[in-house]
Amino acid sequence: MKTVFINGSPKKKMSVSAHLMGMLRLLVRGKTVREQVRNQADHARVLDAIRDADNVVFSLPLYVDGVPSHMLAFMKEMELFCKAQGIHPHVYVLSNGGFIEGSQNKPLMQVFERFCQRSGLHFAGGLGIGGGVM
Repeated sequence: MKTVFINGSPKKKMSVSAHLMGMLRLLVRGKTVREQVRNQADHARVLDAIRDADNVVFSLPLYVDGVPSHMLAFMKEMELFCKAQGIHPHVYVLSNGGFIEGSQNKPLMQVFERFCQRSGLHFAGGLGIGGGVM
């Protein structure tokens, strides 16, 4: 079983998303691959990594109650890629935001659920974490 972890934070290092993803990765069995999407130059490499993945885990920050714009661009490309290649991994989402309540991540989760429906992927759920870097 192969699980691809995609860090969606635009930060090069020391992001909360990367930290949370690293902790979660310790609990996953099988082959794990770490990737990061920061700009369009990363798209081809990350799409190639998910080609044979059973699971894809997105770890990203909450930006204005939604998905960061650079990740939306990647998701559009991933939708076309998965449809063309007949790829159907399970998708999990780990979202963190500066609000105290983790429930503020709900709109982001809805975006991923719709993304999975459009792409033919299996939305397996997500976890919204509040409290920022506290």
